[in-house]
Amino acid sequence: MKTKKSGQPNNDAGSSSVKVEKKSFFPVFRLMRELRPYYGVMLVAFLGMLFVGAAQLAVPYITRTLLRLISAEDPELTVKAVKLGLTLFGFYILSASGQFLRSYFAHVAAWGYIDKVRVRLYAHIQSMSLRFFHDKQTGQLLSRITADTANIEPLVAHALPDFIVNGIIFFGSAILLFTINVKLALITLVTLPVTAALVFIYATKFRPRFKKAHAKMGELNANVQDKLSGVREITSFNKQEDCLDSVKRSSKVHYDGIISALKASAIMNPLILFNNNIGLVLVLIAGGIMAGMGHIEAADVVAFMMYVSNFYQPVISLAQIIEQFNNASTALERCYEILDTEDEVEDGKKVIPPRSVRGEIEFKNVSFAYKQDEPVLCDLSIKVEPGKTLALVGPTGIGKTTMVNLLSRFYDVDEGAILLDGTDIKELKLESLRNQISTVLQDVFLFHGTIAENIAFGSPQGLDTPMDKIIEAAKLANADDFIRDFELGYDTIVGERGMMLSGGQKQRISIARAVLRDMPVLVLDEATAAVDTKTERLIRDALEKLCEGRTTIIVAHRLSTVRHADQIAVLGGHGIEELGTHSELMEKKGKYYTLVTEDGI
Repeated sequence: MKTKKSGQPNNDAGSSSVKVEKKSFFPVFRLMRELRPYYGVMLVAFLGMLFVGAAQLAVPYITRTLLRLISAEDPELTVKAVKLGLTLFGFYILSASGQFLRSYFAHVAAWGYIDKVRVRLYAHIQSMSLRFFHDKQTGQLLSRITADTANIEPLVAHALPDFIVNGIIFFGSAILLFTINVKLALITLVTLPVTAALVFIYATKFRPRFKKAHAKMGELNANVQDKLSGVREITSFNKQEDCLDSVKRSSKVHYDGIISALKASAIMNPLILFNNNIGLVLVLIAGGIMAGMGHIEAADVVAFMMYVSNFYQPVISLAQIIEQFNNASTALERCYEILDTEDEVEDGKKVIPPRSVRGEIEFKNVSFAYKQDEPVLCDLSIKVEPGKTLALVGPTGIGKTTMVNLLSRFYDVDEGAILLDGTDIKELKLESLRNQISTVLQDVFLFHGTIAENIAFGSPQGLDTPMDKIIEAAKLANADDFIRDFELGYDTIVGERGMMLSGGQKQRISIARAVLRDMPVLVLDEATAAVDTKTERLIRDALEKLCEGRTTIIVAHRLSTVRHADQIAVLGGHGIEELGTHSELMEKKGKYYTLVTEDGI
């Protein structure tokens, strides 16, 4: 069977999808392009860097001037010393101001970008089809959005500003060193090749260690998230120790990875510092000899030594900058890997006018496979008339839920088409299509919040939905009575994933959501499974009210819920094996008859 892939639409970050840029070979170059909205802020930070660099270069010059005045026994030494002191004071004010501008505005740019990229990541992940999540853990994706984006901050707020400041100081010091004495300046360059080699080795050899450590952090987050989500099962089976051991192992693997990367940093930084200190020793010896021979003034030697410190300091800092660069570039690669993942479900262009859908649904020669050469649906065709109910029955794994997932375009068909009122749903905008469908699932997900907030989640108005509408929906879902039994009623907090409620209570809240959503197409996927008979009756009564006037597709194991459907399709290994009403299929005494007999209804 053919497997088709399509590109991700280019939309703004705030929409359901995100504009995806093709991956750059060098993630930091791409970052610099994406920082364009913050260039103005970064320009102010750059101005602060110039202030800091200028002040640092001025201090040795002022010191040298004062020492020369002292050596020459200048008669106006006192006045000139005061002027030099005030000048130095002014440079220190300039430096302090520059430090503020550099630190504050660089952080504004860094966290502003991180804020935007986090939203882009979430929006992009949220817009992906379900196939994207097949091999992804929630904790790993969470790590990309939180931990990896946080690791970008040191690059923008620290490494880049430090690199620029150190560049100013390095080249400024180099010029002044050659201005003071060419021979001594050449001596300072002796150790630079070794330093450059050490920096190159560090930058090229140890970067993969940081990338590996980031990946292990994602695995640790995923492991912890899984364990916290399954805390009830862990407690029930007394598996606390096993799960703790699993988290310990994940944490230890991350620890080993990050320590391995940092070990290289701990070795290289002292080596680079030691190598540069050798240069200082050589300059000190050569400067002393040259001063003794009268080839250079003592004031020049002192100033030269100060400039040499300035000259080497950027090289020493380079190792730390590279470490921040490595961490950030690895994090950027992981973020861009997500943003560059193209969705196979391409958005259509047609918008459905409000309240214009009749609800005619047709599966036309539909074939689909989750994995190539493992078909789930083959050349399936069926039509549901507006306002009618289609029930899908058959063994587990035969493709019933797949059909309703295809209807909402959580996946795209490999062959054939699904039509809504005669229009291929691929031609419709995803938002417009899904706005026509209400869904009630077996595995109900409730958000941490109040019962009212969870019911209102189904409404286009969201939390602004009037309370009387929420209560009306709850009554239709047979949920109002049990809600009012709680001390706080509709303001009762349900807990994470609705832990405070029973399965039947959660199911009825889900039905209330669908009632409030009030869409022309209704999907009921195992909506009465795993509840007791009394609760099932309450849910079934609520569903009958909900189905009135809507095109409904019911996926069911309990066949008692489908007896009154307008059509019942029995799915088998070769597609639809039987189709008809309950009475018609019972008269045939075929597969449906067998299923009903086994179900005991």
